[in-house]
Amino acid sequence: MKTKAIRHQLVLCVCFFIVTLTVCSANSSFAQTITKSFPDKVASRFSDYEIIGKNDLGIVVHYFGNNESELVTYDDKLRIANRRDLPFKGKAATLESFILLQNKILVFYTTNGENYQYFKLKILDEKLTIPNETILLDSIPQMSIGKGKAFYVKTSPDKSKILTFSMLKTKASYFVRFTILSDSIRILNRNLFSAPDLNNASLKSIKINNQGNVIAIIGNDNNDGDYNYDRYTTLTFNRSTNTIGENVLQNPDYVFKNLITEVSTQRDVAYIAAAYKNSKNKSDIGLFYQIIDFRTNTVLLSTKMPFSDEILQKSQTNEFKTWQDKASLVKPKRIIPRSDGGFLLITEGEYKFTKAERMATNNFGYYNAVPYTPSVRYIDQNHYYDIGVFSINTDGTLDWQTNMPKSQVSENDDGYYSSFAFFEANNVLKFLYNEDFYSNGNFVEYNVNPNGLTKRQSMMNSEKQNLVMVPLKAKQLDGHSIIIPSEQKRSIQFVLFQY
Repeated sequence: MKTKAIRHQLVLCVCFFIVTLTVCSANSSFAQTITKSFPDKVASRFSDYEIIGKNDLGIVVHYFGNNESELVTYDDKLRIANRRDLPFKGKAATLESFILLQNKILVFYTTNGENYQYFKLKILDEKLTIPNETILLDSIPQMSIGKGKAFYVKTSPDKSKILTFSMLKTKASYFVRFTILSDSIRILNRNLFSAPDLNNASLKSIKINNQGNVIAIIGNDNNDGDYNYDRYTTLTFNRSTNTIGENVLQNPDYVFKNLITEVSTQRDVAYIAAAYKNSKNKSDIGLFYQIIDFRTNTVLLSTKMPFSDEILQKSQTNEFKTWQDKASLVKPKRIIPRSDGGFLLITEGEYKFTKAERMATNNFGYYNAVPYTPSVRYIDQNHYYDIGVFSINTDGTLDWQTNMPKSQVSENDDGYYSSFAFFEANNVLKFLYNEDFYSNGNFVEYNVNPNGLTKRQSMMNSEKQNLVMVPLKAKQLDGHSIIIPSEQKRSIQFVLFQY
């Protein structure tokens, strides 16, 4: 097995040079050009990195470690355009989030006072200049948060609205305090969501749409296995009326997991999806979904799609004892709103487990009459199976379903090179993944068109290109490009796919 990648030690060399790998089919369904940067050796001052996105400054990547932080921008050829050490080091300040606007970068961070934690903002210009000016956004008493993280940031799809929020808990209730800002950092609204803390409540998802309306899902943990939530409270905030709506999803026979949400860019609606099962009927297992109107807090759709042996026969993953076992592995991963008000639900089969392997150790000696002493080695196995797409109509019926077979198995790497990178453009969905980087190095792309028809193509042989792709860290940059990092042997490269 190849060595685990450089998740704990990353650094850039002074310069990159570019190698064009190949020119693929001119058909817009597949990548037209694939470009990679030169591999850079790593050092210890950076422990990880994140591809932030792309704006007028270029492709922005954040490198960070315990006491180091750096922003680097790259041009379209992946050459370094600029780099800047960030002054948020040690215990004095903690970076929280970045937002890319057209020609600037918003840097959110926290500092700790004697009694309060402060939430602040600096705005970096096109030269990555660190300004002296600091904008104080919020504060919260230290006694309310202890040593935990207090502030979080989300944006609307068009980045015209910024949502900052904090979670607070009392003995009786669970709260989400939030502020809505414009992209010019003008406060538009402040409000509070609350739900009873029946049994270890936690925020499962929160989103803001382009109009500045907010939806939050608070789940109550039942501490009972994989399907660990038996109650969800959906809270919506309507900016135009300054009102909060609440809906509770609870059924004594049903439990849920893997809840995800999305907001429409064309309508004032939000989409919710989760995996469910009936605790009293093992054959009643599948996907649950809702559509909620922000303006009226009306539940437009609330239904479930039970799986069956027939539906799961389309899955070509490894055999299981029963179809119900296979169904329990299907996890909602992403929601794509349709233009007619319906939506696409993307799923993936996934499970992880730890196995114990006994090894015989020879301890035989003059003072040891026992020749062998068994020892145990624990191995974490990660399994990622088929990608599924379900097209759901506005009335909850299934329009079409498609399945894209894959099987990715790895050990002791947390599935770091598994799963897929997602790309959406021109009504075509693309899924890029490592077929089996341990053996053949085939890097594959699945395409799904609006009718559910799929096409599979090998993009390149990553092993021959000396690449080990990390799809989970990929970032779609715009409507025609996606960047995926490659990590191996203490080096990092970026691979740019342009369509």
